[in-house]
Amino acid sequence: MYNEGKLKRRVVRLISEYLEPRQIFKLITQREWPYSALYQKEYACRDRAMMSLAFCSAGRIAAVVGGDRYKLVNGVPVRVGSYEGLKRENLILYDDYIMVRHMVVVKRSWKVVEKYGAQIQVRDDFIIPLKRGLFENPYWDQLVPFGWLILEYLENCAPEKGRLFPYKTKRAWQIVNYVTGMFPNWFRAQAEHFYGHYLLPDSVKLAKFVKVVRPEQVSHYIGYSWQEQLKNKELKVDFGWIEKEVREIKKRMKEEGIKV
Repeated sequence: MYNEGKLKRRVVRLISEYLEPRQIFKLITQREWPYSALYQKEYACRDRAMMSLAFCSAGRIAAVVGGDRYKLVNGVPVRVGSYEGLKRENLILYDDYIMVRHMVVVKRSWKVVEKYGAQIQVRDDFIIPLKRGLFENPYWDQLVPFGWLILEYLENCAPEKGRLFPYKTKRAWQIVNYVTGMFPNWFRAQAEHFYGHYLLPDSVKLAKFVKVVRPEQVSHYIGYSWQEQLKNKELKVDFGWIEKEVREIKKRMKEEGIKV
């Protein structure tokens, strides 16, 4: 968005609605960038994995695909860093989950990195589940279909080593905007809201997960959910969609000759 020649940041307060994981999954899978027919399946698979990682990691898109990071100074973008993005080596496959290791933290200002150093440069390892029931809190199960979209890419057409995605932030923006109508870091805000309401409803824990310096930076994502207090979570959340979507992904993988 431009105003008198100056770039305006997209900020959290511009997001008026927060979606459930099921709705976000539908956005990711509702359409595909119109690639050449020869590469359509492969590239669409890759793009779904990119958006799934953007959501599950709650990281900035530059941390996922790589690219330059800019800070607005009087409305003018100034580059403050360059990032490679995730590499294949950052993702470790296990039977029941995908572990993301040493994901780089993308900071808006070089002053933050200079002040706090390595403690905010690399995130703690975290996992994305591939099956239900891994966590005591069943709301984690809603990440399972996203995990399978990532697994589909890793098993089907991802590089064996090096950068996980061949494009960077500009191309990611084009893809996300075309497929979902949103912008890449919209996934970060949606994820922090989901984590803050259902998975990590504690600003200190959420801050440690996404690796921000001060808990108050994410405190606005922390919310109370009466559904989360129910003994039987399935009374208010339809978990049936999870198995349905996983079956569809497994079917595609089998058609590609991948053993699942």
